[in-house]
Amino acid sequence: MKKTANKAILFIKRNSVYIILALCILAVALSVTLMFLKESVTPQPEIQNPIDDEQAQIPDEPVDSPIIPDEPDEPVDSVITFIMPVANTTAIEEYSSTMVFNVTLNRYEAHMAMDFFASEGTEVLAVYKGTIESVENTLLKGYTVTIDHGNGLKTVYNSLADGDSVSVGQTVNAGDVIGHVSTSNRQEYKEGAHLHFEVIENGTIIDPSKYLILEEK
Repeated sequence: MKKTANKAILFIKRNSVYIILALCILAVALSVTLMFLKESVTPQPEIQNPIDDEQAQIPDEPVDSPIIPDEPDEPVDSVITFIMPVANTTAIEEYSSTMVFNVTLNRYEAHMAMDFFASEGTEVLAVYKGTIESVENTLLKGYTVTIDHGNGLKTVYNSLADGDSVSVGQTVNAGDVIGHVSTSNRQEYKEGAHLHFEVIENGTIIDPSKYLILEEK
């Protein structure tokens, strides 16, 4: 038994170089085998389609929205001014919210209008653009034309000779003839032929001088 062990030791000593070389080769082979096994088990990442570098660097061209020109606004009068309703007036009775004497009715009362005196048949003109709201004939005021100028502003013309010059719904401009001076207003006929002119703003009768051109009053 001892002799056999000695032979084995002697064999190892004589062939130690070859034994070590064989062990190294075996270790390398084992490492390579394990590496291949690992690669076969590990899932490979999904390969995406390559993108051309030049295409990736060029940004998309912006799409310009079509330019729509603004529609011009309709001209708006900054300040509303009236022309004179009677061109050849001979006298004017002013608006008064206090009591004044009415010779026709023989009493004192407020005169919530302006009277423009002129010869019978003198043309009465629209003082501003608008739409004919009404044409009436009453016992006390005679023929009366009302014009709606929009935004709560209206003008009233009474003591007209007739109402045939205009019709309801008709559009008129400043200076258009809407009637003629007369004495049809029975509440003021003793004062002579004239136009009884009222201005209504948001439902309230106001002084017409607020809108009349001062140079022509």
